[in-house]
Amino acid sequence: MMNDNQNYCLILGCTINPNKVQNLVRRDKNLRLEDYKISLKKWLENKFVDKILIIENSGHDISELIKISDKFKKNKKVEFLSNDLGNHYSPELGKGYGESIILKEAINNSSLLKDCDSFIHVSGRYYIKNFEKFVKEFYESQTDIFLNLSDNLKYSAANIYAGKKKFLVNFVIPEAERVNDTNNFFFEHCIASATLKAILEGYKFEIPSTYPIIDGIIGTNNKEYKYNIYQKLKLFYFGKLKKFFFKTKKY
Repeated sequence: MMNDNQNYCLILGCTINPNKVQNLVRRDKNLRLEDYKISLKKWLENKFVDKILIIENSGHDISELIKISDKFKKNKKVEFLSNDLGNHYSPELGKGYGESIILKEAINNSSLLKDCDSFIHVSGRYYIKNFEKFVKEFYESQTDIFLNLSDNLKYSAANIYAGKKKFLVNFVIPEAERVNDTNNFFFEHCIASATLKAILEGYKFEIPSTYPIIDGIIGTNNKEYKYNIYQKLKLFYFGKLKKFFFKTKKY
């Protein structure tokens, strides 16, 4: 029997033309479009992804992305949403505020997400090489919130995180209104804050033992994610240990 977390929608946020967004080195819209094209093709080819929602918030032409998805229509459900809302907020708020706009658009206007119980949100220019392990663990957890907390529970990585849709609606989006990169309060802080508030309301939380192996180029410094075998082993065992100690009860 399928659990709720198997009926999920993969949300890919896109900002092809970042315009005046601050703290961003990879700004060239043509390079960024290529990043999105490469990533989208990999996600479409992933057998563990059935529903993909792509949201572009800079008003840029997305016809090339749509063309890529057309080849997969028989086996995948793909939805595109496009707006220019990313051009109409103060650049001091930073790229994280753009993520909050993308999530609001997903909840308000996506017919695909409306029919799903859960979500996985990934930065659109990235692909997760070990996604199979991550998503299988998410299935088995049957949890409401599935993400990694760090920095004294004040920070959560936003490259990939998952949970029930109600967590997104009731906690992540309201907290994301507080993003302000200039004041060093990033989107990652908002996700962590949303998680803690949801836990206090009785939401079930689980930390992944799978640390994501990211395939892509970092927007803030224009460097490619690289992992050697020692780094991969460190992430693997660190994830296992962190999950064990987080769940261990003390008497």
